[in-house]
Amino acid sequence: MTSSAIVGSLQEPANPDDFKAISLQISSSRKALLAEEKVEETIPVSEYNGIGKIRREWINNPMNIILVLWVICVAISGGILFLVITGMLDRVLTKKSQKDLWFEVNNQILNALFTLMCLYQHPKRFHHLFLLCRWKPTDISILRKAYSKNGTYKPNERAHMMAVVVLLHVNCFAQYALCGLNLGYKRSERPNVGVAICLSIAIAAPAIAGLYAIFGPLGKEHEEAQNYNSANNGISLSEKRLSSTSRNEETGGFVQPALSSLPREDKATQFRTM
Repeated sequence: MTSSAIVGSLQEPANPDDFKAISLQISSSRKALLAEEKVEETIPVSEYNGIGKIRREWINNPMNIILVLWVICVAISGGILFLVITGMLDRVLTKKSQKDLWFEVNNQILNALFTLMCLYQHPKRFHHLFLLCRWKPTDISILRKAYSKNGTYKPNERAHMMAVVVLLHVNCFAQYALCGLNLGYKRSERPNVGVAICLSIAIAAPAIAGLYAIFGPLGKEHEEAQNYNSANNGISLSEKRLSSTSRNEETGGFVQPALSSLPREDKATQFRTM
């Protein structure tokens, strides 16, 4: 409803006071329409700015770019290795020596990429293992943010986090053993059983750890955990109230309740004497 429609629907007032009321009504409706238009315009802009900020932060982090490049290299090398194994490149690679060469090159590339990722992740996993062994309040908060859903308390969370961290360590050590077999032996001399065992463990350990963290006790909301978190929130709120009360008492804020109970004249004389 526009302002012109409002003016057209109103009759000419005989009393000046009525005219003032009508003008106030028109101005208020106009302000409401302008406010609605501003809200409709600002919401998409704010959402766009928020998405743009997230994109800029993601691009400005060098590790995100490196991770994207790592994924691209793994996808390309893994795809070529898959094509060689399944025989889809037999028309191009007609000789067995060519197939063996392409297989070995891409196998070593994948081995290097996954070993580099383990070398990057392993110090953090050692740090988390140290925090689990020490288990101080600051350590608990860091571990909850890394492994617990919503960063909240879970029953027996220390044991569950330890299981996840141990599986991640197993992944790293299996990858190191696989890397040693790939680099220490030629393809013809490489023990296939050892390669199969190390490869299976290196793939299964992080997969089990991820599934356990998501679908296990760490990824669920428990009634006991909710009660624990609500109790901690209640304690923190009470501590804040006590701290604010103590600050008011130190700064003389305790005078205000006494002044509020006084009559208006007594309050004025009280402020004059201060």
